[in-house]
Amino acid sequence: MIKLILISLSAASFTYSQNINSGVNVLHQKENIIKFADYLFCEKDYLRSANEYLRIDEGLRDEKINFKIALSFSTIGDYSTAKNIFRQINESSPYYGSSRLEIMKIFFLEERYHELGEYFRTGRNLNLSTENTSGEKLYSLSFLKDQQTIPAFENFVKAFDADEKNEVAALYQLKMNPPNKNPLIASVLSAIIPGAGKIYTGDIGDGIFTFLTTGVFTFLAYDNFKAEHNFRGWLFSGLAVMFYGGNIYGSFASAQIHNARIKYEFNLQLDSFIKLKNYFIPQYDFCK
Repeated sequence: MIKLILISLSAASFTYSQNINSGVNVLHQKENIIKFADYLFCEKDYLRSANEYLRIDEGLRDEKINFKIALSFSTIGDYSTAKNIFRQINESSPYYGSSRLEIMKIFFLEERYHELGEYFRTGRNLNLSTENTSGEKLYSLSFLKDQQTIPAFENFVKAFDADEKNEVAALYQLKMNPPNKNPLIASVLSAIIPGAGKIYTGDIGDGIFTFLTTGVFTFLAYDNFKAEHNFRGWLFSGLAVMFYGGNIYGSFASAQIHNARIKYEFNLQLDSFIKLKNYFIPQYDFCK
C-alpha cells in the first residue's frame, strides 16, 4: 500500500514537473520567435516577419504583435489581410488610433476615397486627437484625387500645419484651376492658321513645322496651277488638304495630350507630397 502511494506521488510529481517545463518552453519559444520576427521586421523582410509572428499561438499574441503583423502585410501590399487584422485591434489598445490611420492609408492607396471619407467621419466622435488630426489631413487630400465636390479653401487647409499650408494651397489651386487647353479652341485656331492650335497647346515646334509644311504645299499647288501643270497642281493640292486636315485633328489631340499630362503631373506631385509626409502617420519606434 505504501509502495503504491509512493509510486502515485512520484508519477504526479513527474507530470507536474513536465507541465511546468512545457509552460516554460512555450514562453521561451514565444520569446525566441518574437526576437527573430522583430529582427526580420527591422530588416524590412516583412513577409517572413509576418509569418514568424503568426507562428505564435493567437492566444499568446498581444496587440503590439498583431499590429506589426498587419503593418507587415500592408507594407507588402496585401491590403485585405492587413485591414482584417487592423480592425481586430481593440479600442482600448494604444495601437487603436494608429490602426485606424493605417486603414485610411490603405483606402487611399486602393483609391477608395469615398470609403475613406465614410470611415474617417464615423471615427470623428472618438477621443483620438492624433488620429483625428492626421486622418483629417489625408481625408482632405483625398478630395484632390476624387471627382467629388472640393470643400472651400478655408475649410480645406485648416487641418494642416503652417509648414504644410503653402504646398497644400498650391495643390488646391492647381486642382481647382488646372492650366488645361480647350481642344475645340485648338482646332478652331488651326483651322484659321495651320499650326496655331499646336502653338496654343505648347507644341511650338510642331506648330511651326505644320504651318510651314501646309504653306509650302499650298504654294506649290497654286504655282503649278498657275503654270498650267494641272496634275502636279492637284497632287500638291491633295497633299496640302491632307496636311491641313491632319493639322486640325492633331491640334485637337495635342490639347487632349496636354491636359492628360497636366493631370498626370498633378497626381505625381500630390502623391510625392503625401509619401514624403508618410501619409501623415507618426513614425513608429519599433526599430530603435
